[in-house]
Amino acid sequence: MTNGYQDTQNGTLRWTACLAAAFTGSAYLALATPAQAQDRCTEYTVVRGDTLSGIAGAVNLLGGFQTLFDANTDVLANPNLLEVGQVLKIPCADGSLPSTGAVRVATPAPETSQPNRPLRIATATGYAPFTDENLPGGGMITRMVERSMQLGNADQDYDLIFINDWGSHLETLLPTGAVDMVFPWFRPNCDLVENLSPASAYRCTDFNHSAPFYEILVDFYTLADSTYATADSHADLFGARICRPEAWFTFDLEAERLVEPNITYVTPVSQQECVQLLINGEVDVMTYDALPAEEDIREAGAEAQVVTLEPLRGTVSSHIFVAKTNAFANEALPIINAGLEELRLSGEWFNIVRESIQETVEN
Repeated sequence: MTNGYQDTQNGTLRWTACLAAAFTGSAYLALATPAQAQDRCTEYTVVRGDTLSGIAGAVNLLGGFQTLFDANTDVLANPNLLEVGQVLKIPCADGSLPSTGAVRVATPAPETSQPNRPLRIATATGYAPFTDENLPGGGMITRMVERSMQLGNADQDYDLIFINDWGSHLETLLPTGAVDMVFPWFRPNCDLVENLSPASAYRCTDFNHSAPFYEILVDFYTLADSTYATADSHADLFGARICRPEAWFTFDLEAERLVEPNITYVTPVSQQECVQLLINGEVDVMTYDALPAEEDIREAGAEAQVVTLEPLRGTVSSHIFVAKTNAFANEALPIINAGLEELRLSGEWFNIVRESIQETVEN
């Protein structure tokens, strides 16, 4: 059982390195005609035909579409569904966000029926930059959870502990009430639970979830001359040989019925093997997290051969999970959600992302 991230140390470190590169400029940069320098550190209004990749590339945004998406998660629910008139924040050259000047109205802090009973919140180490005991504040999402509790209701006590057996989190700790909350776990699309395997569906049927703390972009790639290069729906991939590294989650594929016999599923050990299989014509499509995928394609020297199926781009989000049978934990979810909303509205969420990645590189 994994929490949805790669469950090998090498894979995790590589993923972290790619995410860090997005903020230092060595990872994927969307290709577009550069805009003028004053377009950075401003707000941009979406017009017809815009894409995240195009907007990010037009201002030479380090980290491309992932950085732009991270900066606007309060506006964007889906990276493929830009709406004309949406106002996006373009990060400044130093990575900070422009001030919107918006005025926020304070709302009453959510409360539980047992305010003096500490919440027991658990995570585990080894998933830098997200959760790791050796990083400042325990990692990016650990810092977000702590700040969300403080902002949501500073009077609600909680204990945050590292229990370094990921498999026990959903299998034992939550169901038995040994802890109230665990993070960070990826949530499937529970609206399509009927399409999920039992191993994925129970994340929907047995647990409730906080608002998302962080979302990764997942892309699909094929060769430029492939018959799948014009695919604009997941159903267009039926019949394809699809590669995803064996340690990655599959529930997003299951939700779109990209399972056998609709497709042939290929699961090599490493990401780089997927790239080579695609280049060699041994698979038709590969799919995993966009940041390391772009870096893997670049390292293989295959940028001219491989194209991104942008209409199929999706997000997978990490959450706090609570057992549906734990009434106290479910009462406390509004505290987390209220604090997380304040983090996003104030811009502190984006600052935590930026600072945590820098700290991971330094450590």
